[in-house]
Amino acid sequence: MDSHRHKPARAAPDTTSALRFGFRVLLVGSLLIFANCFWIISAENRVVWELTDFSFFPTVLFTLFALSLLNLGLRRFAPSAALSSAELATLYIMVSVATALAGHDIIRQLVPLIGNGYWFATPENEWAELFHMHFPTWLTVGNRDVLRGYYEGGPFWKPNILGAWLKPFLAWSAFVSVLLLVMLCINVIVKKQWTEHEKLNYPIAQIPIQVIGDSDRFFRSGLMWTGFAIAFVIEAAAGLHYLFPSFPFLQMKYDLSPFFSEKPWSGMGGLYIYVYLFAVGLGYLMPLDLSLSLWVFFLLWKVQLVLITAFGVPQGAGWEGDQRAGAWVAIGVLAIWTTRRHIREVLVGAFRRGATSDEDRPVERFAVIGLVLGSAFILLFCRAAGISYWMTGAYFTIYFLCAIAMTRMRAELGPPTHELHGVHPDYLMTVFAGTRVLGPHNLSVTTLFSWLAYGFRCHPMPHQLEGFKIASAFRMSTRRLVVSMVLAGVAGSLLAIGLHIVLYYRHRFAVWGVGEFGRLASWITNPRGPDIPNMLRILFGFGFTLFLAALKRTFIWWPLYPVGYAVGYGWAIGWMWFSIFLGWASKRIIMTAGSLGAYRRYMPLFLGFLLGQFLAGSLWSLIGIITERNMYTLFP
Repeated sequence: MDSHRHKPARAAPDTTSALRFGFRVLLVGSLLIFANCFWIISAENRVVWELTDFSFFPTVLFTLFALSLLNLGLRRFAPSAALSSAELATLYIMVSVATALAGHDIIRQLVPLIGNGYWFATPENEWAELFHMHFPTWLTVGNRDVLRGYYEGGPFWKPNILGAWLKPFLAWSAFVSVLLLVMLCINVIVKKQWTEHEKLNYPIAQIPIQVIGDSDRFFRSGLMWTGFAIAFVIEAAAGLHYLFPSFPFLQMKYDLSPFFSEKPWSGMGGLYIYVYLFAVGLGYLMPLDLSLSLWVFFLLWKVQLVLITAFGVPQGAGWEGDQRAGAWVAIGVLAIWTTRRHIREVLVGAFRRGATSDEDRPVERFAVIGLVLGSAFILLFCRAAGISYWMTGAYFTIYFLCAIAMTRMRAELGPPTHELHGVHPDYLMTVFAGTRVLGPHNLSVTTLFSWLAYGFRCHPMPHQLEGFKIASAFRMSTRRLVVSMVLAGVAGSLLAIGLHIVLYYRHRFAVWGVGEFGRLASWITNPRGPDIPNMLRILFGFGFTLFLAALKRTFIWWPLYPVGYAVGYGWAIGWMWFSIFLGWASKRIIMTAGSLGAYRRYMPLFLGFLLGQFLAGSLWSLIGIITERNMYTLFP
């Protein structure tokens, strides 16, 4: 496998004083978290629609870029005020983790669920009779007079409205904070195995490492600024064309679907040749076999759908989703299985004298204790909400298997996006056990948790693990990084939930999550047993992923990774696959002509592509927020 670990010069150990760390890092980080959460929520719900569908976020890169440029000026004119590489990296990690909560698939899905089941209840759909009695009052708001301003616009700062929202706000904020703590503890336990022993690639983490590690050299790179200028100008022109249709721009998006309108070709759905320079850059950063796996499996998914149509097999709504759900669970199981010895060593060694280094022992001890206490909190929280113990255990086992799988995929592959829509843990449980076994009460309350697995795109757990990879490049204190990420989780939870509530009252944003209650009503009114066809598709995806993993482990020459099968299809990757192909092809040509050294020389060009498009897209969203009008969005 090719390597792309072109690291900056070895950083000095982080010797920042506790006072400086608290004021300059934690305080500034909290302010940046507020700014980015407000930015994302205001933009994605009002003026642009897709900023957090990616493995990392344009606004966070914008923040890093601006901080790095400002820091260069401080190093020259006020060296004592300049941030160290460790401080800058910590700020990036904090903002990245917290911004994930404010994004597309997390809190934006949670907050509407607090009131949707009541506001959209009608005599015709009979929701009140079917499941209102099962909803815990401390997790929901059922007063229609209080909810009116949320759905129709109106004042928020009234005593009765504040009082109605206070309990759900505090309860959900506590739950999300503890959930992130459990994720962080899992990452602490597996990070050494995945980072130091298996030496996974962490392509996404390479971007901040390159920007922060040697800022002087990076910002003096002519190739970087060339790539930046190309991407920025193309994106700026596209935005001006959106505002002024007569303004010329470069057409880089083509829909080939009209050429495949006849059966069986129509069965594959849309086929898009879109060029996103940020995805080209990411494709270049990924190891060749992994980027190859992404675009090859995307095309193989399309071939499968064509064959299904040709043979007259009913596709149903979840044909590919079920298979990929099985693949995600399989990757989660494999990740735990291959790490089992290390996990056992950490669990035992965390409390054994001399078992680990001084730096690792207290952090790993904290992780083990935090994992136990956090899991107990989740179990008791869900029981207080009305979910049975066995249902909670099964639900969160499936959820964390998927979250661990996604985190492993990011560390190993670094895809530009990863998504799994419509496959909630309770859905998988109904496929294998049926709705009768789970019961109306369990199903009703778990519907309030459906935000957990809405799409898995902007998920905080991979950002936490990548934070440890970034920290290792700058010899940062692991304990301080853990403190920073805990604070980021708490601040992000409070701000993301609070801002979603307040800004919805102010701006009447679009409402999400109504369909979850329609599905719940169907489950209650039409109890069913196990779903054999869907079960077989899930099992096929699980088994085929294990087969691919065995091939990759047995035959060194086998080029396709099971991760490509798991994330190589979906809404977002359908727009990006061709750009990933271009990144792969560019890297293949450069390395064939000039070896690894040539790849490293041209890396700044592709990083410039990524930064230029993301910064231009971020600026368009800022302009939209300021002018309060719909604006050009960089994706799709």
